[in-house]
Amino acid sequence: MTLVQALFVVALIAVLLAVIGFATVVVAGAARGGAGSFVTPALLGRMVRSPAERAEVDRWAFYAHRISGFAVFAFLALHVCDVGLYGLSHRLYDQVHQLYGTAPLRLFECGLLFGILFHTLNGLRILAIDLADLRVVTARRLLAGAFALTVVLALLGSVVILRPVLG
Repeated sequence: MTLVQALFVVALIAVLLAVIGFATVVVAGAARGGAGSFVTPALLGRMVRSPAERAEVDRWAFYAHRISGFAVFAFLALHVCDVGLYGLSHRLYDQVHQLYGTAPLRLFECGLLFGILFHTLNGLRILAIDLADLRVVTARRLLAGAFALTVVLALLGSVVILRPVLG
């Protein structure tokens, strides 16, 4: 591994730790505030209530939207740096981009794809709710649709991303 590749791996680990840290802060803030949803043994009980009795799913969608947005932004910052290497040296750029063909980075790209898709589709759902003044039931159906579409598209995209390293 070259020095520039090692630096990129360190930067990628820093980005992943920042995302984990941000997610921890979001969930801890919800637990500390008492107004948001948080992980406790009673979570399952809260999740199975009727939609009219809870807003649990909406809060988790909000948290996931914040976390996925931060994750996409954090990787984008790293991506701008690695693409910027092209202006410094084509050789350094090529060295870093060889890492993108490895299995660990392809798995990371699958996670990134999931985050981008969820953030995009949930953002469109939020936009539809704001513009069309949708009812709670319709908003929850849109959330279920956004999540299902995210999973399907992310799995299909992951097959394409992982194909070179798996077969």
